[in-house]
Amino acid sequence: MARLVVTARLESVLKSRVTALIALNGAFVLGVGLTVPAFATATNFEIILENLSFKAIILAGMVMLLAAGRFDLSVDGVAALSGITAGLLMERSGVGPLLAVLAGLAVGLGIGLINGIAVEKIGLNPLMTTLATWWAASGAALGLTGGSYPYDFPDSFHAVGRLQFADLLFPIWYAFFFVVLLAIILKFQKFGFHTYATGGGREAARRQGVKVGGVGIGLFVLVALLSAFVGVVFAARIGTAAPNAVDGFALQIIAAGVIGGASLGGGRGSIVGGLLGLLFLQMMSSAAFFLGIDPLWIQSISGVVLLVAIAADAFLRRERDEAGAGAI
Repeated sequence: MARLVVTARLESVLKSRVTALIALNGAFVLGVGLTVPAFATATNFEIILENLSFKAIILAGMVMLLAAGRFDLSVDGVAALSGITAGLLMERSGVGPLLAVLAGLAVGLGIGLINGIAVEKIGLNPLMTTLATWWAASGAALGLTGGSYPYDFPDSFHAVGRLQFADLLFPIWYAFFFVVLLAIILKFQKFGFHTYATGGGREAARRQGVKVGGVGIGLFVLVALLSAFVGVVFAARIGTAAPNAVDGFALQIIAAGVIGGASLGGGRGSIVGGLLGLLFLQMMSSAAFFLGIDPLWIQSISGVVLLVAIAADAFLRRERDEAGAGAI
């Protein structure tokens, strides 16, 4: 009985993760803002939102993949190769922006299918599979540029990443759209239920009629397409397609998802929670600039925060499993 009570309390803590992160982010803004007033200004938070928006787009899909018990390390390579593919087609082949963007997205679609089929149908390890496709995509991006990054893009392409609506850049609106859409699907739609069921227990999900392999492939494709979209939009925003433009995105996004309540073992995950975790990490980087702290120390602190989140997740899972065994 005591074990069940402990587990129930831990579940209650997990369910309040969003509330806790809201409080944490609020306290962080207040604390740093009192120390450095410039941090808490609208101008700075617009910059934070812009930097966060590109990661948030991929985060929405990654949280769903985590909830299904998988993850994808190829994000950086997919984004780089997609942006460079679109950029090279426009600059060196005279292809119009629309076809170039579609070609960039096609790169993401292809890599997503490779990841999904390799993991779900062939049974390869997702860590090594997506690490390999990240390496291959990153190498292809470097090889295609030959050290000369494409930058001569038409104005209509630049508009994809530079135009504003209601004083906010398009990338922020893109992030809003994908976060809301995928949060609704994960929370309220049948595919969302199948995603959680797949992560909670693949064999049990199969017995309930869930096409576990199809769910996994679909989510790998989703994350790759979102990564490709980010790569294209990022190139439009900064005015060049660089192989290292989004280096480090994958680990930050996965970390944010776990901090926000997603389980590396699957079965749990909240896009809103992941977004709040991402906001916290992004604000730490911004605060480091204002406080004159070396960003490398912020990276170290982020690693400690992630380690604590993973340890809490492992402890919760162990308590749940032991409580379930005791009840039997």
